Amino acid sequence: MSSDIYNAPQAELAGDQASSANMGSIPGALAGDYQVAIGDTLSEAWAKTKGNKGTIWLGLLLYMVAYIAIAVVASLITGQSLSNPEANAGVGAILSNLIILVGTTPVIAGMMMIGVKIARDEEVSATEVFAHFDKVLPLALGMILMYLLVGLGFVLLVLPGIYLMIGYMMLLPLIVDKNLGPWQALETSRKAVTKHWFPVFGFFIVMMLLYIAGFLALIIGLIWAIPTLSIAYGILYRNMFGGHETNPEI
Repeated sequence: MSSDIYNAPQAELAGDQASSANMGSIPGALAGDYQVAIGDTLSEAWAKTKGNKGTIWLGLLLYMVAYIAIAVVASLITGQSLSNPEANAGVGAILSNLIILVGTTPVIAGMMMIGVKIARDEEVSATEVFAHFDKVLPLALGMILMYLLVGLGFVLLVLPGIYLMIGYMMLLPLIVDKNLGPWQALETSRKAVTKHWFPVFGFFIVMMLLYIAGFLALIIGLIWAIPTLSIAYGILYRNMFGGHETNPEI
């Protein structure tokens, strides 16, 4: 019986050591010192959904409520129609979309950080979606820069746009988790992803296919697909960039 008592703590310690071994860093990511193991990442993400699906789904619900509220405020400020978006045009429509982008980007970052924190075995709640409004300006500026650069890339023969779209996929958590500025986060994400661009692109494609499969499975599959994919993104981020830093040196 004594061996049963001590087996669990030893297994937990081994798990902690394995998780710690997978923790990356900004210098390591920029040097390409990480792996993109799609199968292992999804297996770990699936295991970590146990006990965390409710947190992710509640966070998603809070995100949807926040998005609707911000959209209503934007429509009231700009006089745009929510019931007939096709009728919106001109400066008012641009301003409305800008308000929505600025207001929702911190909430999107919060959703991403739920997956990241679960991947790192950190305590997290659904209210994480509201935890990053203190960084609303760098987050919004980073998103605007990303949209402009990716859009320009698609205009230039499409392929540069695809490259940048994948390259910038770690933008938001780098701003809130590593305290990077918008351009610094864009370039850190791009340079790190470029080291293993094709495996990361494959990871992105697999995530999209699993999401579509969950949706086609009478939508019920999304109950498991969305938490799994959210945590899988967090695991990839963890393996690339590691834990929280307030004053990173890169």
